[in-house]
Amino acid sequence: MLKEQARLFAFLNRITDHILILFSIGFAIIAEQIYHDNPINLIDEKSFHPIMTPIILIFWQILFQVYDKENLYRRTKYSAFIIYQLLIVVFGFSFLIGISFLSKTELFYRTTIIAFSTFSFTFLLSKRWVVKFYLENIRKKGRNTRYIMIIGSMHRAQKLINEFEHHEEYGYVISHILDPNSDLEGESINDHKIKPIDNFDSILLSDPIDEVFFALPPKKVPGFTEKLDFLNNLGINFHVMINLDAFSKGIQNLNVKPFIDQWYNLPVISFHPTDKKLFRLLFKTYFEFIVALGILLFFTPILLLIPIFIKLSSSGPVFFSQQRVGYHGRKFNLLKFRTMTIDAESKLDDLKDKNKQSGPVFKIDDDPRITSIGKILRKYSLDELPQIYNVIIGDMNLVGPRPPLPSEVKEYKPEWRKRLNMKPGITGLWQVSGRNDITDFKDWVYLDLKYIEEWSLKLDLKIILKTIPQIFKGSGK
Repeated sequence: MLKEQARLFAFLNRITDHILILFSIGFAIIAEQIYHDNPINLIDEKSFHPIMTPIILIFWQILFQVYDKENLYRRTKYSAFIIYQLLIVVFGFSFLIGISFLSKTELFYRTTIIAFSTFSFTFLLSKRWVVKFYLENIRKKGRNTRYIMIIGSMHRAQKLINEFEHHEEYGYVISHILDPNSDLEGESINDHKIKPIDNFDSILLSDPIDEVFFALPPKKVPGFTEKLDFLNNLGINFHVMINLDAFSKGIQNLNVKPFIDQWYNLPVISFHPTDKKLFRLLFKTYFEFIVALGILLFFTPILLLIPIFIKLSSSGPVFFSQQRVGYHGRKFNLLKFRTMTIDAESKLDDLKDKNKQSGPVFKIDDDPRITSIGKILRKYSLDELPQIYNVIIGDMNLVGPRPPLPSEVKEYKPEWRKRLNMKPGITGLWQVSGRNDITDFKDWVYLDLKYIEEWSLKLDLKIILKTIPQIFKGSGK
């Protein structure tokens, strides 16, 4: 999935460049016509012949390949982008003037090409600066990162580490290096401490890990088959740096299809236990972001009134923030309107014997800690409106599995952790399937896993449409 994301970003990045070039052509034609007091007309063969559009797109693509292909947003300085774009403009302008001279045909006015060069330079440079600024800042906040575990610390592992660090623009973060050789424990590779492989299970169950790379021959990894089975149960992608003895019985018994891949000329066999459906997931992310903004605007009056009622009904803060576990074990603070008394947490132990849920989830009927306004907010799920903020900043989806508490995740069976293979949601299959009637945690997990396995944009839309009447019905507790 990492390489797919990188390829998709590169593709969309270049498509955006060409769209900006088309805009530059349009603005240049308009600017030339305004300059000469001519009527505005985008199709003007004298100002700019339409045949030149594909020629410009093709030649600018060549220039991008020569001067821009290796310019990585996080590693290239702002000043360097100016130099590269100037080179592109100079060579591009010279090429166009040369075509006009050699063809002996008036394909465009020189004022149009001067305007085009100015607009394209400004648009392309501004886009690079904006993207660089955005990517640098979201990475500083720990977003848009992929956490990597590497098994092994010898030549293959060191080469892999060097490649990851060289391509840091894609957000690969090496969080753990494990090695079965106990003599290497505590040593460093590029400032990364080597840890014992005995920590394998505990790290996967406690820290966010997105990809695992085996940089050792499988026969040198203790319990290799069991580790693959464990990763398969967790739904974490894993890669075996190619070695023919990797095709062991343990790999053949896994219910995942391996494929030969390359990571910066390093051959690996990759296994993706969970189909990530990258393009549709990206569409889901951006679509839900737009919908979340719309919901935020629609409910603005209510969002302004609820804090007043909360303050009038009880003392304490308006919002309740609680740490939850999100995608692949990432921790985030979930926001809600406060519906309980401020001493609710201290009273929890006295109520545990009334818990009607099995497993690591706590839920009771007529919870005495809920305030009067809190009952109304919960009844119509209005207490969850602040989670729109979690959706906008990327911690959650509108639709997805229920976001669990860290204490709940600690009690998960390995196969239950597949619930973390997708961002949690404000609503989900569990909510529209009688959430108040589900008392067995296994049924809750079953619905979440069913959602992840059968996920589609159509299913999301179906869940959203089913959620609306549930809210107006006042089925929350």
